[in-house]
Amino acid sequence: MEFIPGSVTDDLLTVDRLSAASGIGVDTIRYYQRLGLLEPPVRRGRRVVYRDAHLNRLAEIRRLAKEGFSLAQIADLDASARSDALDRLANATRSPNLTRREVADRAEVPEGLVSLLCDNGILEPVEGEGGPLFDEGAVTMVRAGLAISAAGVPLDELVALAADHNANVGEVVDRAITLFEDHVKSGTDGSDEALVEVVRSLLPAVTRLVAQHFHRSLVNRALDRVADAERHTLANALMAADASQLEVTCRWP
Repeated sequence: MEFIPGSVTDDLLTVDRLSAASGIGVDTIRYYQRLGLLEPPVRRGRRVVYRDAHLNRLAEIRRLAKEGFSLAQIADLDASARSDALDRLANATRSPNLTRREVADRAEVPEGLVSLLCDNGILEPVEGEGGPLFDEGAVTMVRAGLAISAAGVPLDELVALAADHNANVGEVVDRAITLFEDHVKSGTDGSDEALVEVVRSLLPAVTRLVAQHFHRSLVNRALDRVADAERHTLANALMAADASQLEVTCRWP
């Protein structure tokens, strides 16, 4: 039986219907899944079903096999193509396109300040054809630093504090990335689209968790210090502002 992609209109197929439509036996389909050649089925309530994408993939496996590729070679080809596709998606999403001057203009600060933040590792541009490029997040970071400085915190000391944070946070970030790489993808159906959706849900949650922990630690330590030094004005201000109840919001635009 020859499979014609798109010949089945129902996008939800049992394994028996998938086998009948593709002309490939049920045991072979499950064998392809174990080898990683075919994505796992999806769950709909208590049912396990397949989509037209599985049909198209089976047709591709059959075509490559007829051209002389082994199953191992087909798996390698598939992994390489998936990696390239995800890389292209990540690069397109990041899209840093602001020059240092443009970041300074948007944040309404001297360009030298942006350079200072780069030199201390607070802003991390990517190298473009015409020099370093930044995304919109750089503008937000500069504005946040400026707001803190406007409250009376010396800018040079603020930059030094941020540089110390940058120097010490790298190891924690590396451990977090390793942790996510080891465990996150196993919770998806294996597709790039599913992985992107999980990351979009996970990243704000992780950011809120870390930011909230830092905020609570900051407030608690500040209260301890002002109490010890009998600096009641700051302690009263922190309590009056109910700083311990501040919620950190992190969301996609």
